Amino acid sequence: MALVISFSLFTQIFFTDNYVANIIVISKHARAIKLPPSPTVTAAAAANQVATKKFDESEDQIYGAGGYIHLPTPHSNLTAISIGACCGIGHRMTRNIASMVYAISNNRLVSVNWTDIEWNVLFHDTPQIKQGPQQKEHYGNEYPDKWHDSPLAKTGPRQQPYGASSYDNYDEKVMKEIFDMPLAQSIVKSLSNNLSSRVISFLDPMRNQYASKQYRTSGGRGLHLCVHIREGNNEDGDWKSKEWRHINLHQILNSTLGGMKDFVYSTGNASATDNMKRMKPKVSVFVASDNKIARPWFESHVPNYWHVVKPGKYLPRPDTGVWFGEHGSKTNMNLTKEQKDEAMAEAVADVFALGECDSLFIPNYSSFSLFGITLMRAERKKVFFLATSGDTYLEMPYHTPPLIVRV
Repeated sequence: MALVISFSLFTQIFFTDNYVANIIVISKHARAIKLPPSPTVTAAAAANQVATKKFDESEDQIYGAGGYIHLPTPHSNLTAISIGACCGIGHRMTRNIASMVYAISNNRLVSVNWTDIEWNVLFHDTPQIKQGPQQKEHYGNEYPDKWHDSPLAKTGPRQQPYGASSYDNYDEKVMKEIFDMPLAQSIVKSLSNNLSSRVISFLDPMRNQYASKQYRTSGGRGLHLCVHIREGNNEDGDWKSKEWRHINLHQILNSTLGGMKDFVYSTGNASATDNMKRMKPKVSVFVASDNKIARPWFESHVPNYWHVVKPGKYLPRPDTGVWFGEHGSKTNMNLTKEQKDEAMAEAVADVFALGECDSLFIPNYSSFSLFGITLMRAERKKVFFLATSGDTYLEMPYHTPPLIVRV
């Protein structure tokens, strides 16, 4: 039986017999919000590897601390499985990660057989996941029915925001399982540590702008905030028919910036909040969106001492939709192979950049945000989902203590 205790300033605490989860509601109407202490983490996180696949601590590329687990080495006497690809990076990786969990938890190799973009354009091979031929057991645009039956793939009680929000639209069978599954988190982290030089060429120029990185060496503390907004960009096909995914862009932009400001300035009392505003904390904002006006809007509306992260390389965007969309889309048919590789590498860089934040804001559903949410959850960072009301963000709570998987 659960008990909910509500306090002023939109702070709520949810109790059960086994754990206490702190749930923070950020509203643009709140003057100050008292944030709970961050949960204790379980282990030092692996850092993001560069193209040479070596981590250089002198570059200060540690973005948090997480409870990752060691991925078992495939047994040579067991047959590999293979995975294919369809559609955008979020859609394909939702299916692929489930298949990877299935294979790795059963000590089997994953052979990646993408036919549009070669795996090694985006990732280096690892002992568990390699570019390779299609196998007898193949999962293209699907995943095994019993993909997380292994004890290694267990998760604890599912955590979710207290209240209706954009979280509710995420897939029950896969995505919500992946968010807090240590094995899935560790697979995503392994991919992050093995990004190709092409992806790094998009990602590193953005990383160099993170306030959390820039001001750490000077003894200060910057905050790096992220948001992903899937607007549709006048996409045709099945997107057009999915009215539940259509959004009021300007309402989301305003609500998100309001939530970010409240997160940055929240200290627990009004006078301290006013002092924080006068101190002008260093803040960077990364905006991932298929809509071309989203980032310029933030550039025009954030406080003048905040910085909106700019891409290091600019690629043209399609007039409608996205370069890699639904099955059968012809949006990228006129691109050369090099242009397709670059477009997908840019998307992969954005996907992982969403997992390198102090706080991630999710105003609406998109599989593109899968990796960002998963990495943030692994690092025990704050993830906020927009409430159904449209002007309030709800935090997704954590297990206390964190789930530990022994291997």
